[in-house]
Amino acid sequence: MTLKQILNSGKVAGPLLAVCLLLGSVSASSASQDIAQKMVEDAIDVESASQKVQTQWTSERSAMVNEIRQLKNENLWLSFQEKKYSRYVLSLDEKITELERIKTEMERMEQELEPLLYDLVARIGNEVQTDLPFLTTERTRRLNFLHRTLDDHTIPNGEKLRRILEALEVETAYGQSADSTEQTIILDGKPTQVTILRAGRLGLYCLTPDQETAGQYQPKAGGYTTLPSKFTRPLVQLETMIERKRFTDFVFLPMKEVR
Repeated sequence: MTLKQILNSGKVAGPLLAVCLLLGSVSASSASQDIAQKMVEDAIDVESASQKVQTQWTSERSAMVNEIRQLKNENLWLSFQEKKYSRYVLSLDEKITELERIKTEMERMEQELEPLLYDLVARIGNEVQTDLPFLTTERTRRLNFLHRTLDDHTIPNGEKLRRILEALEVETAYGQSADSTEQTIILDGKPTQVTILRAGRLGLYCLTPDQETAGQYQPKAGGYTTLPSKFTRPLVQLETMIERKRFTDFVFLPMKEVR
């Protein structure tokens, strides 16, 4: 590149431009011009190398700025995650504390439950013994099953409680049901074939096949006694409703012992 071309290019740094102007204003020999030309070219090379270094530094600086920005964003994200998981851990700690409290309470209830189970079964047994004598075989079998359940240490208390509550539910349902069976009983001291009518837990009654004689179970006497004839018709109505499984009328029956 000639000096004129360098000057016309407009890309010459300040010091280099001064050298070029000085050389251009002084008339020199051909050898001196060659030396000057060489100095200018060297200066240009230095300037070009400096530009490359500057460009490289600018690129590296941009990369560093981007990396710093990314690290800041990651730091913000990690800070958010730390706070979030700190709250999560705190929530778990509270749940663990509550579960430990429930466990302690369950252990206390477990200790109190076993005596309660035995007490409930004893009450059911007493109810069966003092209640009207109906479905005796079925109820005794259920009671024996409960006793075996209590004595089986492989059965959890929760399952024992479920079985006892189920038995209580059945016993309770007896008070809301009615049924009839054919039996031979002692009525006023005589063996008699009758239909036994159960009206919930209110009373046990008997009716002869000819529907002419009716009786009632007297707990204190431990047997059946004949009822006045005015109760025969209501018992016939009760028998009919039990057979049809439709209770549509009121039936007036004696609830206490008849002396």
